[in-house]
Amino acid sequence: MHRLIALLIVPLLFLASCDNKDKEKNRIIKPEKKEDRSVYKLQEKISSAINSVKPSVVTVLSKASTGKTPIIFRFSDEVPPIENESLGSGFVIRADQDSLYVVTNSHVVEKAKVITVKLSNGEMEKAKVVGKDEKSDIALLKIPKTEKTAYARPVKIGDPKKLKVGYLVISGGSPYNIGLTFTLGIVSALDRNLGISAYERYIQTDAAINPGDSGGPLINIDGEVVGMNTAIIQAGQGLGFAIPIDTVIEIADQLYAYGRVKRGWLGVLVQELSPKVKKKLGISYGVQVIKVFRNSPAYKSGIKAGDIILKIKGKEILSPSDLKYMASRLKPGEIVEVEFIRGKEVKKVQIKVGELVDRK
Repeated sequence: MHRLIALLIVPLLFLASCDNKDKEKNRIIKPEKKEDRSVYKLQEKISSAINSVKPSVVTVLSKASTGKTPIIFRFSDEVPPIENESLGSGFVIRADQDSLYVVTNSHVVEKAKVITVKLSNGEMEKAKVVGKDEKSDIALLKIPKTEKTAYARPVKIGDPKKLKVGYLVISGGSPYNIGLTFTLGIVSALDRNLGISAYERYIQTDAAINPGDSGGPLINIDGEVVGMNTAIIQAGQGLGFAIPIDTVIEIADQLYAYGRVKRGWLGVLVQELSPKVKKKLGISYGVQVIKVFRNSPAYKSGIKAGDIILKIKGKEILSPSDLKYMASRLKPGEIVEVEFIRGKEVKKVQIKVGELVDRK
């Protein structure tokens, strides 16, 4: 009898064990709750970022009597300008009681006679140019603030200095005028210089930038704008470039206040240092002055040809373009400290910054 009971118990224990294993197996492969899944959370974060900025992104349509979009900014030769019409994007950067202010690329509204801004709700408004700056390729427009447009609030601003290569970013705009579109990618490089001008420190991204996206926002996954889409390399794929938002704000603020940009000027021409000179002086940075303009700020401070400029306001100068970019960010009338080498002696001098005047 006891033997029979034992024989019955063994199969029951085996079945119970199998049942427990099945339950354990099912528990392991059972999908977790959505709120616990990191991928789901990331998707929701990206979606939330897009939704938060979408009301502030606009399509910019302009028509000019003459002129074409500069070739460096033309996205494709397959889509030539038609009757000098231009398509771009933009976003609301500030607002006052009567107007909304939209930033876009200067080349989007180049020589435009009529500019129309289309909001994400389909509302169309004629825009006026507050000011534009060809050097930085930034323009500031304004449209009336009405019941139908007031929902387009200024975007949240992020800090491009916190970006790192590999960080996720989202490009927004209105490609081919089919409607607002957003693409996801990463920061591919920082401080890129394409040689278009001396005023560039582009954010490079592989987030798709298409015809019509120029002037649209580049945002982080927190919904903060960190840049403005500007250019692509036509022969490449995944090579998009955006102006850092701190530069956009700085230029836009000046356009808002003065209708133009006031840039600093020191009055020197410089060249790269040769490896031989760097080794001789034991330095790894700096540029050599080859000319000082008469009666310029540098001339009045005593800077001479042959001097090697090391720092401006404590920031190391790495190249001639670096100095020009740094000088352009200075404010006319500002007094700055310039550190330089004359002979083998390191000197410092205070310079009152002048204003760069375009000579056309």
